[in-house]
Amino acid sequence: MQSPIIVTGAPRSGKSLVSRLLTREPEFQWVREPLMIWDMDLGTREDDCRSAEEATPDLCKRIQEACRTLLEDSQNIYVDDLSYHALRIPFLHAVMPNAKIIHVVRNPEHAIPEMLYGWTNRDSVSKAFARRRKSIRLQGLPRMAIRFLRNYISSRVKGSRQTWGPRVPGLSDFIASHEPAEVSAFQWKCMVDIAMDDLRAIPRDNWIQFQFESILEDPEGQALRIGNFCGVKNPKKFAEEAKNFIDPDFQFEKKVYPTDAEWTTIQPMIEAARKRIAPEA
Repeated sequence: MQSPIIVTGAPRSGKSLVSRLLTREPEFQWVREPLMIWDMDLGTREDDCRSAEEATPDLCKRIQEACRTLLEDSQNIYVDDLSYHALRIPFLHAVMPNAKIIHVVRNPEHAIPEMLYGWTNRDSVSKAFARRRKSIRLQGLPRMAIRFLRNYISSRVKGSRQTWGPRVPGLSDFIASHEPAEVSAFQWKCMVDIAMDDLRAIPRDNWIQFQFESILEDPEGQALRIGNFCGVKNPKKFAEEAKNFIDPDFQFEKKVYPTDAEWTTIQPMIEAARKRIAPEA
């Protein structure tokens, strides 16, 4: 494949907006929810992290070929926006060394309420299947079915899910003794820290990072940066059109806000990660 574009970050960080912006260009194709492809040979484990050492030549070839089959035209540029990649950057880079990674970060006061909605939402069978139907592989069906069943029961009995989104290290133990709002904050913090640490271990030309809020405040400037990084044919035109495409007042409506007491507990947990994502002066 041509250099794939991987948009990643914690859930609800604005990745899909970047993907939609990119795929307004005809050469880019957004591949939705190819998680079962990237979970090949994952096996059973407590978290969703993957290391570079796991990327054997055979596995790399099978993942590349599976991603390639999802392209409608062999000349299209593959784009996906899995949050799971944020826990697997060394693995991703080993599988696709020419991939360009866009790491999107977002203010936790905006991201965490949307993540909390995900943790407490009662997902349906049809919606869960529809998100991944094109990339479903028989090898991963049992794991997917078990995970969905556990969440389905837990969300209806306890009011929250047992898993939602990427499983960061230590998540299962943390869930056992904390409320969903704290779990959301823990997940956000861990994903930011892991991704930022791992990005610094791969070549700088392979990745960029930007805040979601910045693309709402300066759509033309940030789109120009994205366009240049991804190699769009006319970056200046791409950036100019972004002004009309991006709504600076965009709001994701599905949110569950932590209580004041929960925010008091959460703030010390997320403060260091918040400082890490702050734009440089």
